[in-house]
Amino acid sequence: MTNKVYGMHHIGITVPNIEEGIAFFKAVFGAVEVFRTGPFDVDQDFMTKKIGAAPQSTIRDLVFLRCGAGTSVELFEYSGEEETPHKRPSEVGGVHMCFEVEDVHASVERLRAQGIELLEGPNLITEGPLKGFDWIYLRSSWGLLLEVASFDKLGYEDTSEERLWRAKTA
Repeated sequence: MTNKVYGMHHIGITVPNIEEGIAFFKAVFGAVEVFRTGPFDVDQDFMTKKIGAAPQSTIRDLVFLRCGAGTSVELFEYSGEEETPHKRPSEVGGVHMCFEVEDVHASVERLRAQGIELLEGPNLITEGPLKGFDWIYLRSSWGLLLEVASFDKLGYEDTSEERLWRAKTA
């Protein structure tokens, strides 16, 4: 038996409304809907013991999206759980996803035109291992923190033989 890791298959995100989530990822990242499951018919033991959810919760819908050439995005809509605010990136369990784009500046113009909430930027890193990384954070309509970035080469590549995975191929 081997323990070879091929790479990240998908990132799962719980959204308050599946249609809103799909529309957001399509509009912002050009996502393509690959398939959806509809409601799950499972019991409380499944919810708690197999996926770590609250026992009274149910899965209303699940959809897989393809976003460019990278990791797929899996959206869940649950019921039966109180809505809590997203964690800040400085809090344990805080998270964000970064999408590599051709030109972060062009993306910012498109996102602003769509009324997407953008944090300050784009921001170009000019030294260190991330030298050349041009990025900006944005928020989904339900508060999820996301990032778009573009770069040709990063500073670490001058001193390391290892390379990060790239959505953009040479």
